[in-house]
Amino acid sequence: MIESLSGTEDAHGHIDNTDDSNWSQYVVSYASVTSKNGKEFWKLDKVDSTVTHLWKCPWSKLLASATTKMRLIHESVTYEIMSVIDIDLAHDEVHVQTKVSV
Repeated sequence: MIESLSGTEDAHGHIDNTDDSNWSQYVVSYASVTSKNGKEFWKLDKVDSTVTHLWKCPWSKLLASATTKMRLIHESVTYEIMSVIDIDLAHDEVHVQTKVSV
């Protein structure tokens, strides 16, 4: 599940992203995941060594519009979204590159 920050801004226009109640569901999608140990990461490592997981999802307009200001939650683990890529701009598959959030 991908969540977007949706809480109320404070007097300075800031929303506390450490408070889970400030996040709301953006989109849910099926996905296959490859961890940093996976074979496909030897190419990805040359681009961004901070990525820990690659999520391959069927394309949807909403998913392809996800941003790096959102987060991915899977089995109670929070992942920071590093990039969202519509592969070959073919509207067939979306890759979400993430790292485990600290």
